[in-house]
Amino acid sequence: MLALCVSVARHKIRLSRPMRAETEVLGIRSRTPKDAESRATPAVLNTFMNRHPWRWGALLLVLLLVASLVRDVRTKMWIDELYTLSMARQASAVEIVKATLEGADGAPPLYAIVVHVLLPVVRPDALAVRLPATLGFCGMFWCLFAFCLRRMPAPLAMATAFLPCVVCEYYSSEGRAYGIVLGCAAGALLSWQAAIDGRRRTLCLATLAGCLALMCAMHYYAAFFLIPLLVAELVRCRSMRKPDYGMAAAMAPVALVLGVHYPLIAALRQFQVHHWSPAAWTQIPRFYTVYLLPMLLLLLLSVGSIVILRPSSAWGNMPRPNFATHERAAIYTLSLMPVGVVALSVCTARPFLDRYILWAVIGLAMLAGSATCGAARGKAAAGAVMLCGTVGAFIGTEAIRLSSAPALLEGQAVMDALDRLPDSGEPIVVADHHVFMELSYYSQPRIRTRLIYPVNAKLDLQYLNFDTGALLMAALRRRTKLHIENYNVVLDGNPRFLLAATPHDYLPRHFRSLGYQVVPIDPGAQQLVFEVSQ
Repeated sequence: MLALCVSVARHKIRLSRPMRAETEVLGIRSRTPKDAESRATPAVLNTFMNRHPWRWGALLLVLLLVASLVRDVRTKMWIDELYTLSMARQASAVEIVKATLEGADGAPPLYAIVVHVLLPVVRPDALAVRLPATLGFCGMFWCLFAFCLRRMPAPLAMATAFLPCVVCEYYSSEGRAYGIVLGCAAGALLSWQAAIDGRRRTLCLATLAGCLALMCAMHYYAAFFLIPLLVAELVRCRSMRKPDYGMAAAMAPVALVLGVHYPLIAALRQFQVHHWSPAAWTQIPRFYTVYLLPMLLLLLLSVGSIVILRPSSAWGNMPRPNFATHERAAIYTLSLMPVGVVALSVCTARPFLDRYILWAVIGLAMLAGSATCGAARGKAAAGAVMLCGTVGAFIGTEAIRLSSAPALLEGQAVMDALDRLPDSGEPIVVADHHVFMELSYYSQPRIRTRLIYPVNAKLDLQYLNFDTGALLMAALRRRTKLHIENYNVVLDGNPRFLLAATPHDYLPRHFRSLGYQVVPIDPGAQQLVFEVSQ
């Protein structure tokens, strides 16, 4: 906005006759040319944003892409991303599918196959693992902006499209499929809207089918995204008094994708018997607290700023969002999907995590954008204030991230403690598989070669009430060169070893209960490394 003000001052933009007519409509009445120019400047800025929305959208897209790429390279990978990397390092796409069938990763294999193609040409590994998600996340912003721009004024459309980027920014640089799923969801909505509007209908229907099939192949829960579209099509069918067979054909590939992936879905059942995150009713309010509450705070900030600052009438009024009835049905249903999916997961005893239906945030963002316009009583300044708030929140969050040194998500303290140890030949048993995966990639070679992870699903069930990690690590042992061994083999072959454990790990107290001597290496500091002997 500051750059635009400088440009206006430098080139001395004068209002043309159409612009003067527009300012008169907006309520600008000036008695002197100087006063008219000063009072019309906000209207000129607002008009420029509405006349050149794609330039502003491209600027925000570049900001989002650059910030995400910096995070891709700078942030250290955590266990889920290291699972992706381990799968992508398989010999071929066929081997990745086989490893998925064996249970080496609970995610569909397509994302790992994409990373497998990128690894030889993209460096570092973290960038190769995260780049597809980053591009998909940026695609979400662009497609959502294009969707909203046909129904909202440009500033409000930009703010609405940028809201998910603020509340879901973590997934722009996480090396899993969620960024691509978000991009496909927004692309499907845009293609659906364009097909209904009659803009290159055949191409749009093909794009819709491709987006739906791809997001379902990336994550199986994405199949629930069909429900908002089906509800909207039922509403449209009732008003048109005839079904749209082209739309039905575009949605059909989802069933084909699920059918092809059925053997992989069946292989996941072993992880769902004692999953670490079973579905619970409390996850419904948690989802809306995490994703909707920040949007409401930005909404209150925007409306409150307008009430306090009382922007000049030169800004004028902005038209209210003119979503069609079937589009509103899709948005409302999309926003309510967390309730339905959690309820279904609870009733069927399936696991659930917030990120499984992250695409519902898109509906929440469009509701928040529409509510901002209504709460501000149509004042044109509302969109600009909301846009500044969302972009400012994004930049502030990125600045905080850049100010802190990169660290391992869960194993940093353990790695620091191991680095302080003198060189020795004693094996290092790592109690937590999250910490083990991080240390196996990021620790020094002298430490990395000594690391061992003991697999014991029964002990995990006894102490943790889930065995997901043990099952994954047991399958990963057959597919990687990581030092993953059976628990009993580790104890039988190593009467004396070092144990690296965080305070919440159960192995130190379990070994004490078996009669082992468990002595902290440095009793005065945080007890993270122990010497264990029979």
